[in-house]
Amino acid sequence: MLTHVFPEDVCYMYIGPDTLMPVASALAAIAGVVLMFWRRMVGMVRMGVQILAARVARLRGKEVQ
Repeated sequence: MLTHVFPEDVCYMYIGPDTLMPVASALAAIAGVVLMFWRRMVGMVRMGVQILAARVARLRGKEVQ
């Protein structure tokens, strides 16, 4: 069963260009920074995982290369 959409509800759901453009611009800026520093971020995550794996292996009594 469909419910009726009243005009006052439609007004609240409207996202105009004056609202959408700053949001899109902020998302594009974030994506640009991520893309510029992607290799460094991946390298830092890899290094963190390797350090964590070495600590876990040391606690277990094994050596990881």
